[in-house]
This record gives sequence, structure tokens and C-alpha cells, in this order.
Amino acid sequence: MKKVLAIAPYHFLPARSGGHRYIEGWYNALAKHTQLTVISTADNTIANDCPYRVLPLLSNSIFRYSDFTLRATIRDLIQRNQYDLLIWEHPYFAWLANLVKKDTTIPFLLRTHNIEYQRFKSLHKVWWPMLKMYENWSFQIADSISFISEADKSFAISNWNVNPGRCIDIPFGVNNNKISENKTEANHEIRNRYSIPEHESILLFNGPLDYTPNREALEAIIQFVVPSLQTQQHAFKILICGGNAPKSWKFRKTIQQHPYIEAGFVADINKYVMAADLLLNPVQKGGGVKTKIIESISLGTPVLTSVKGAIGIDHNITGKYMNTIQDGAWEQWAPTIINLVHHTSFEQESLTKFFTHYNWEKIIERVLPALPD
Repeated sequence: MKKVLAIAPYHFLPARSGGHRYIEGWYNALAKHTQLTVISTADNTIANDCPYRVLPLLSNSIFRYSDFTLRATIRDLIQRNQYDLLIWEHPYFAWLANLVKKDTTIPFLLRTHNIEYQRFKSLHKVWWPMLKMYENWSFQIADSISFISEADKSFAISNWNVNPGRCIDIPFGVNNNKISENKTEANHEIRNRYSIPEHESILLFNGPLDYTPNREALEAIIQFVVPSLQTQQHAFKILICGGNAPKSWKFRKTIQQHPYIEAGFVADINKYVMAADLLLNPVQKGGGVKTKIIESISLGTPVLTSVKGAIGIDHNITGKYMNTIQDGAWEQWAPTIINLVHHTSFEQESLTKFFTHYNWEKIIERVLPALPD
């Protein structure tokens, strides 16, 4: 059995975001087929049944990304345990990955979650050009690079001359291989929990509000979508999950009033997704695959998203479950929501191709033969 050492450079357990769940799901699937050890920060909470070993060798400080003592620590760990492969999440530690490879000659997989510089460019960070150069360099030195979407892989091949032979597809995965049969039960439970009458549709917004693109997406719902829905006399509730709204946010009090229900961070997010009639994703900024869309479809809840929010997800395998509206076309949201809620035929849609592509067991079957030796 291959011995693998992975480096997750930040807290990801318990998983509180799509990025965390991407790491958690990947490691759980990988641990079924390899002997996996993970180096991460000290603030992770490790479950008793965690199928891999977690070593808290990284500090919680931002300065961990420039900690040169990690070179000797990781080198000694490799020499003692004779790992066959290193996996680095994100390109941030590429400088360290390069040094460790020189010390040990162990090949490494750089696992990307998106093209990082593009995300920070869209957030108007002035240092994105430096990140672009560094990220490009990290792609050149890696033995293999994994991509979450075909779009990211095509960019790396076309713009940074990455050899396609070094590319591995690792999409965001889900554990189920069919739509849950518990949607009706979840819907009843959430309606009872928040006293939502049967005649009101549940429109779900899911995402931490300390992340600017999420917050701005919710602001668009508040300013453009909700007033239009109210004009058309559609009975609904906006169920908001994620929490962490800044105290200074101007809409903080707004989302505590009708028609909003502020649920905050919820541990059983899948139950909320299954309970919803529709997931709303009007994001206009940020990069990478919106994993909440994949999770929602896998649980049988259709999605209405901006074109920006659907980047990296194959329309050909989502069927009627993913519906897109051009960025900024707010006048189309309310009538589309009403149409989707009242005229659905999603249960007739086959998602065989979707689960073949996004189920973790299927993913790991494709990935294992492609890992560098």
C-alpha cells in the first residue's frame, strides 16, 4: 500500500466551508486505498474515527508560510517513515515543496482548488500579479498537478505551458451516489424548526458572510430579488446559513427580520439543503468551483446561479438541476424563481453522469493510477 504524506496548510476539521469539505472528502477517500498521514495546523478537531493520522506540526500563525524550520521537520519525517508520495494543498507552500523534493527526491502532487491569482484579482487585491508569478512557478516545479475543473486545467495548459501528462482531474466530490430519499422528511423538519408554513417556498442561501463575494451576493438578493418577489406576491422565506456576518455590515439587522431566517453556521447543512425548494447562488466575484452547487444537486435540490457562479461545472451532466442567469440581470431572478418552484420536473431527470463524475469513490478509482510514483 502506498504511503502518502499530505500537507493541509490550515484548519479544515471540522469542515466549515466547501474548501474544507473538498480536503476532508479527498482525504477520507484516499485513506481507504493508501496509508495516509496529514500535516496540518494545531487547531483542527480530530474525530475518533478519522481514517488517517493528523500531525499538528504547523502553527496557527500566518507566519507558518515562511517557517524555514519546516524543511528539516518534514525531511526527517520522510526519512523515518519512507513515504512514497507528498501531496501539497494549494501552491502557497511551493517554496517548501521544492526544497523538500531536493532533500528527499520524493515526487509531489500539487493539488489546486482553483487558479488562486484569478480569485484574488477579482477581489481587487493589489498583490495579485506577484501571486500569479509565484503560482506559475509552482506549476512548473510540481511532478503532477490536480485540477478541480476542466476550465482550470485548460488555463494551465494553454497559458502556462503545463504538460497535459502532468495533469490529474480531481473534482469536488460527494459521498452519495444517488439523490437522497429523505428530502420530504428534511423539509418537514426544517419547516417545523423555523415555523415555515407549507405554502411558503424555502429559498436557501448558503455561505459564510465574512467572505466578501458571499456577502455581496446576499446583498443582491436583499436589494433586487426579494423586493421583486414581494411585488409578485410570492410567499417565501430566505433561509440563510453560514454565519459570521461582520458587526459593521449594513444589512446585519435586515436579515434578522421577515422574510429572512438567519440560521448561522449549521452542522447539519445537508438537511437544510434537502429541505430547500431552491438554492440561490447570485455570486458575482471570486474564483473557483462553487462546491455548494455540486452538493445541492447531489441532494436533489435545484440551483439558480449567476453565470459567474457556475464556472467550472459541466452543464451537460447537471440536467435541469442547474439553471443560470447572466451576471447582473437581476430582473430575471424573481420570475425564474417562481417558475422553478412551481413548475419543477427535476425528479424525472437522470443524474447518472453527474454521480459518475462527482462521487468520491468513482473519483478515487480514476485518480489512483494517475498518482506520480
